[in-house]
Amino acid sequence: MKESFACAPLIREIGRGKNGSRALPREHARELMGAMLDGRVSDLELGGVLLALRMKGEAVSEVAGFLDAAEARLVRVAPPTGGPVVILPTYNGARHAPNLVPLLAWSLAEAGVPVLMHGQASEPRQSGIGSNVARVPTLDILEALGVSASGDAETAARGLRERRLAYLPLEAVNPGLARLVGLRRILGVRNVAHTLAKLLRPVQGPSLLLAAYTHPEFGAMLSELFALRREPALLMRGTEGEAVANTRRPQRIARWLDGVEDTAVEGAPGPVAQVPALPPRDATATAAWMRAIQQGREPLPRAIAAQRDAVLDTIARMGRRT
Repeated sequence: MKESFACAPLIREIGRGKNGSRALPREHARELMGAMLDGRVSDLELGGVLLALRMKGEAVSEVAGFLDAAEARLVRVAPPTGGPVVILPTYNGARHAPNLVPLLAWSLAEAGVPVLMHGQASEPRQSGIGSNVARVPTLDILEALGVSASGDAETAARGLRERRLAYLPLEAVNPGLARLVGLRRILGVRNVAHTLAKLLRPVQGPSLLLAAYTHPEFGAMLSELFALRREPALLMRGTEGEAVANTRRPQRIARWLDGVEDTAVEGAPGPVAQVPALPPRDATATAAWMRAIQQGREPLPRAIAAQRDAVLDTIARMGRRT
């Protein structure tokens, strides 16, 4: 039987509201997240912690400690070579426009860079109008292209070797974190586990993380985190939450190497003059359009090409630093 973890002292720190709460030190955050991932926190306390953190907002010390705990329980994939693997978390999908995450991953793989995607649906698929329009997950498009999810790290490693592409469900990467992400269905809101999932690097050896944010204050927190941890990353405002370029208004992409930030791609001040032709939003149409690009019958959108080139340039810079 697992020993329970006493959360009350920590809940008193984080549960006093936005103005009265205090951020947990990194070590305390690591211990708390470790207990939550290991199932040593009661359901009542777990809900209290997750909702208190959501109301307060996570500080960089907390996210760093939470990530320490998540990484300690991480399954890692063997890379095909000694070079960096691009890590492309994909948890949001797309609701309003075609999901171009698979296109970005394919373009990088075609350029010789292995790409490991990981994700998990945290809400039931819905249909309707407005906020209830169903999202199109990355995995649906990959499956339409003949790329299935890997069941374990060994299968994902084989995918990286054979086609430089693999998709690994969060359940296979970190089961405890997958359970916390799945609580969206019960609590009705996202929690800190969603943040952590998108920061995981489930690979052995060097990696380049493609990261995204939705709100500016969250982007500022991630900038602090990348400066603190000194791991290579590209950070951008997300397209529907995904770390893929927006073809209508390309975002600035910040690069983090050795804790120092520079600009990898300049953002556009407004909508592009010529919007590229995109497919309908559903998975089948997006996969067919991708096949046309692969066969040279359709052009690769400039924003995706620019993001691909930024990744290639960053990997080259990483090689020069080793």
